[in-house]
Amino acid sequence: TRELQRWRLILGEAAETTLCGLDDNARQIDHALEWLYGRDPERLQRGERSGGLGGSNLTTPEWINSIHTLFPQQVIERLESDAVLRYGIEDVVTNLDVLERMQPSESLLRAVLHTKHLMNPEVLAAARRIVCQVVEEIMARLAKEVRQAFSGVRDRRRRSFIPLARNFDFK
Repeated sequence: TRELQRWRLILGEAAETTLCGLDDNARQIDHALEWLYGRDPERLQRGERSGGLGGSNLTTPEWINSIHTLFPQQVIERLESDAVLRYGIEDVVTNLDVLERMQPSESLLRAVLHTKHLMNPEVLAAARRIVCQVVEEIMARLAKEVRQAFSGVRDRRRRSFIPLARNFDFK
């Protein structure tokens, strides 16, 4: 039944009648995913409507808290990235509680830079800390490449990772 529940989560509410029901944990996962991916504009164009007898909608801070308890880190980063970039949910970066819970990443940096004019001073201070942290990570990642590009190869016998024909080691 675990496989059927996974298929039910993949296919969404439309598969509720044909596949098995969900246990409590899977229902929470479904609710969190539906909060985000239920906003898809293509669904509205097809005339799909939402509403029903289920629980009330989550707020953005509640959604952030739920995904942090339900999913592994890699999935959390993807969901946060989709919320900001794909669906333009500005609450994610303009709410102080939510912003402090988010994992600093390049997609979050991009979202903060796009919405900085909507932030109050407290949120802006938290956003600046995130920007500094992400910029430091990017600089650390690029430092070795930049240093080697400007200084060149010190030992002519050492292999260079720059793809040139003369660097081809045919031995």
